[in-house]
Amino acid sequence: MVTVKTKGHDIIFTVVVFIFLVILLSLPDSHYFTRENTEFEARCMVLETDDSYVFQRGIFKQGEQRVKVRLTTGEDKGRVLDSVNLLQGAIELEWFYTKGEKALIGYSKSGRDIVSSRLLDPIRIDNLMVLFGLFFVTVIAVTGWVGVKSVLSFVFTLVILWKLLIPGLLDNRMDPVLLSVLMTGLLSFVIIFLVAGFTQKGLIAFLGVISGCLISWMVLLVFSKHLHINGTTSGFSTTLRFSGFESLDLLSLFHASVIISASGAVMDIAMDISASLCEIKEKKPDITLRMLMTAKGIHISRLLTMNHIASELLMTLSGTFWLTLVAPITSLFAGWLLIKKHQR
Repeated sequence: MVTVKTKGHDIIFTVVVFIFLVILLSLPDSHYFTRENTEFEARCMVLETDDSYVFQRGIFKQGEQRVKVRLTTGEDKGRVLDSVNLLQGAIELEWFYTKGEKALIGYSKSGRDIVSSRLLDPIRIDNLMVLFGLFFVTVIAVTGWVGVKSVLSFVFTLVILWKLLIPGLLDNRMDPVLLSVLMTGLLSFVIIFLVAGFTQKGLIAFLGVISGCLISWMVLLVFSKHLHINGTTSGFSTTLRFSGFESLDLLSLFHASVIISASGAVMDIAMDISASLCEIKEKKPDITLRMLMTAKGIHISRLLTMNHIASELLMTLSGTFWLTLVAPITSLFAGWLLIKKHQR
């Protein structure tokens, strides 16, 4: 009867998460992801290229690649444009096009006339969708119902980031770290209980993740001040500030990024520890509270005082602090809850 009841709760929770996901997807995108009514994006096919205005410095191409394209989507589908592909030597962001390639183009209109356009990126989404599809099919085929829940948790995470976290961070109405902690808590709750069900194993893992998250937050708050970190750890930090988001607190965004980036690994470790200790308890019910309590931690002063180096160290150490503590903390909750249940 317990198995049937647990399975029933599992199905109900999965359906609830799916309904919540559908509701989120039905909501309109944030205005941060929309363009003015004179700005458009569409797919296009590269018809011709003119590379005479492109020059090469070492491995870098710079200059202006002139490209003739035909729009293949949107309200201007079928129109042929003379566009440009600006090359500034940032090879991690740019692409050198050849005839026949498909690309995403951004363009501006004045009435019916297209006044300017620029190639943005090659079309990658189609192949990515095929890859995602293969991944989902493989996971579900191999693991069955668990795979369905895993796919649901994966999609749920993406939607939460797109619909709630990113717009919330840009709105700047709530402290970014607090928002990230809340979103991490929501994602942890959904993912852990989808995978583990409403069991002691799931509860132990969830408590371990949340406790470690709060401790990591405190570490960030304390040591960012003493290390004089200002949050400008990315090359896009200044660009973000001067794109209409001058009021953003980059230090808080940096703290939030640490918490979000470490959350996936932390959930994995918490689930591993919880599952292992629950199995130990099942095999040896008379085990005591002293379970598996094991926890394991430069003199280049000039480098360590640099903002980028200190920021990366803080990000790494804070995230690792969380990763390190999640094992003993989860073990503590396991010992307390499992022994308490056994004593009753």
